[in-house]
Amino acid sequence: MGIIDRFEEEYLSVSSARASVRELLELLVGAVLFVVGASALAYHLLGQQIAIWVAGGLVVIFAITLVSQAYWAVTGREDYEE
Repeated sequence: MGIIDRFEEEYLSVSSARASVRELLELLVGAVLFVVGASALAYHLLGQQIAIWVAGGLVVIFAITLVSQAYWAVTGREDYEE
């Protein structure tokens, strides 16, 4: 079994399992910390206006990710089962 096969197998096992509330909360907390850290760094290096754009873009990306994960947590991922 090659490395690509192992990555694919691990991806499928993680993706096919339903996310728990704890995992969704961990994702939320991680997203908030990432947005705060990235915007603070952007503010320090590039200024306030760029930091606002960075924070806004990341919030949109993480919101889509959280909604997607919550949807799959409710419905499951039977389409990945072989």
